[in-house]
Amino acid sequence: MISRSHVRLAVLSMVSALAVSGLTAAQGEAAPASACPSPAGGPSAAGTLGWGTPTWCAEFDDYLDQSDWVVYDSPGHAGNGRRSSGQLYLGNGALYLHGKADGTTAGLASRRSQTYGRWETRIRLYRGAGSYHPVALLWPQEGGGGVRSATDEEVDFLEVINDPGRQRPNFFLHTPQGQEQSHADVDMTAWHTYAVENTSGGIVGYLDGREWFRSSNATHTPMSACLQLDWFPGQGDSGEAWMEVDWLRVYSLDSGRAG
Repeated sequence: MISRSHVRLAVLSMVSALAVSGLTAAQGEAAPASACPSPAGGPSAAGTLGWGTPTWCAEFDDYLDQSDWVVYDSPGHAGNGRRSSGQLYLGNGALYLHGKADGTTAGLASRRSQTYGRWETRIRLYRGAGSYHPVALLWPQEGGGGVRSATDEEVDFLEVINDPGRQRPNFFLHTPQGQEQSHADVDMTAWHTYAVENTSGGIVGYLDGREWFRSSNATHTPMSACLQLDWFPGQGDSGEAWMEVDWLRVYSLDSGRAG
């Protein structure tokens, strides 16, 4: 267990813009689920499109409930570096993923899966190593952090590639039909919401409640939301990186109206 004061000093020394206090190691802790409050902090797809009440949410206020999360403790993406539960922290009502210069980083997957539905998360990034890719994605049930899914299905509704300034978010859809993608020009060092709706007839991606991706292809197996800070050594400048997650919400297609 890392002390609160030690983690705060580490955060402040490496991310000068990050004014947080009281971070604590997040692994291996459990707490009862609580009711989901209304989305806070700017525009969201759920608010804009009337998605109604979420079926599940993570507020990251106190604990990571082991019944809700698979925390990665394994080799990193493509075997590079290592994903460690020790690189996840909680503080000020947010989850922090920290990637060290040696490739020790973090990732976790929700155990709450559904085939069709909606997912939304609020994320803030910090300028950091281009070799680190912050990612919010849908992966076959309960995640796992592999390189290729068993079904050839993956939805990266936020991925940042070799972008130390964190200014170009990307959306990638992987299905047996191939890969499709889109991008935007957004300052991700400010808070933004990223969302995806998956139906039998296709997928739509949203950034701050506005559509930025659409495809008639879709995924057709149970998918879980995953949050990862993946290390790609040699693909961008080296160093450290941080990813901050305010909340994550899951909606069924039965709640609210379709996008």
